[in-house]
Amino acid sequence: MPIAGVVCGAILAAVLWIGAMPGAVPEATSVQEQRIEIAIRDSVYVSTKTTPILAGVPTLLILRNEDPVRHGFVSPMFASLPVRVEGEGIEVFGKGIEGVHLDPGKTLVIRLTPERQGKMTFRCDLHPNVQGEIYLLDVPVG
Repeated sequence: MPIAGVVCGAILAAVLWIGAMPGAVPEATSVQEQRIEIAIRDSVYVSTKTTPILAGVPTLLILRNEDPVRHGFVSPMFASLPVRVEGEGIEVFGKGIEGVHLDPGKTLVIRLTPERQGKMTFRCDLHPNVQGEIYLLDVPVG
């Protein structure tokens, strides 16, 4: 049962998405592409398996709305980066892209390459108490 008015200050560690259901999400086009999966459940952003997410690496941000209501996904990071949104039941809004609206039961994929390490904040513009963070790391690979 959704809990109304719950402040979701939960910090989301970025996740690597493994084991996609056939046809649910596009396959990665490169071995170097990393995946983050976030579900919106009971008006809370929820992540699964945690793994470091590196700045400067192409990233798939997979967002699933498991709630019975529409949610937004807005981040100041999107305004400064080239972003491609794929999915149905979404509405892109703002100058360039500031965020998306996602209908109940829908999934979308946001493709971007985070430019620098640090914290990426995001929130639902329709429900101000629904918010989260992803930490981007600058870790040498190899």
